[in-house]
Amino acid sequence: MLGLLQGSWNPGSYRINLIEAESRAQTYLRRIIALTGATQKGHSFVLDVGVTRFQVCDRYVRRLRDVSDPKCVYEETCFYSGFQGMPKGEQIATALLQLWTNPELFDRWSQQRHLAIKADGQVFAPVR
Repeated sequence: MLGLLQGSWNPGSYRINLIEAESRAQTYLRRIIALTGATQKGHSFVLDVGVTRFQVCDRYVRRLRDVSDPKCVYEETCFYSGFQGMPKGEQIATALLQLWTNPELFDRWSQQRHLAIKADGQVFAPVR
C-alpha cells in the first residue's frame, strides 16, 4: 500500500489484454446464444421472445412485434454500453440476455436513444 502512495504503481498494469477479452467475449456470446435460442443471420442475431422477434447487431436492436404478421414493421433503436471498450461479442450477448429476460427493456431503450442505458433501463450518470 505504501508503494501506491509513493507513486511506484504502474498505471498500465490494469489494462486488459484485448485479444483475450475478445476470445472471452465470443465464448460468452456462444453460451448466451445456446441459452436463449438465438440464431445468427449474417452479422446480426435473431431472438424470438413470445410473438416478438428481436434482431440484435453491434449497437442497435430491431423489434418486430408480431412474427406471424407479415405487415408488421420493424422498430429500431440504438444501445450503448457504459464501457466503450467492451468487445462487440459481449455487447451483443448482453443485449440478447437482457431482451430474453425482459423484452420490455426495448421500450425504455427506444425512449432514451441519446443516453447510455444500464441493463435495467436506468440512465448512466455522467462521470465527473
